[in-house]
Amino acid sequence: MIKSLVLVGLSLFAFQAEPSKEVRARLFKQILADDSELRECLTQPQGGQAEAEQEMMVERVDLNRDGIKEYKIQLCACSLHNCGIYVYRRVGDGFESILDDAAGLGTQFLRTSSNGYRDLQINARDGAAAEVRTVYKFDGRQYREAQARIVDRETGESKPAFRRVQFKRGSSSTTVHGKVSIVLPDTYLLGARAGQIMSVQLTSAQESVRFLLLSPKSTIADKARSWTGTLPETGDYEIIVDGDKRGGAYSITISIK
Repeated sequence: MIKSLVLVGLSLFAFQAEPSKEVRARLFKQILADDSELRECLTQPQGGQAEAEQEMMVERVDLNRDGIKEYKIQLCACSLHNCGIYVYRRVGDGFESILDDAAGLGTQFLRTSSNGYRDLQINARDGAAAEVRTVYKFDGRQYREAQARIVDRETGESKPAFRRVQFKRGSSSTTVHGKVSIVLPDTYLLGARAGQIMSVQLTSAQESVRFLLLSPKSTIADKARSWTGTLPETGDYEIIVDGDKRGGAYSITISIK
């Protein structure tokens, strides 16, 4: 008799944890309204809203411990590697997004909290042998990225997923040093304006160590050791340094005038 009651209790809990079809449909509709890239993807021939909604995974979790559960949604319709991850909370008769710019294959609800909401860690695939683990913290209105590390899944070795380049006051250049491999590259972010002249010079004993330079909209240089040119756009530029399986140490000098 006790065993039967336990089973009934578990079934009831599972039923309550799964949102109704109506709630799922409303959440899906809200995501489409909020995410223009997803909306556009699902209008392509290979996309399909009905299938995406059917495959959508929804988990209810009380992130701020107020007795009202939020909705963590995972949508894998438009990516071969990672799924879009969203978090919504109820506001009146509707839903409000509190995490809308994340992608990965798994979410951990951490024991730590920020502004009353549990911190989240989202793990995303990054190539065949690495993953990026990103921690999101609630700032009072939205979950924001707080820390990201790239991890070699085989060895457990990790490093920051990116670092922002900053010049010392009065200087227009800086030199940074690192060690990279094909699994664990280094990514540098640098804000610049259209029309400025950037120079990137890399030095390494290993010929395989090269850099990729990306503007906010396009690739500027690939597999380069040296580049100088006028910047086409205003925004964040990415410099990604990587190597082969053996990897190697390097130094890279970046200047902007």
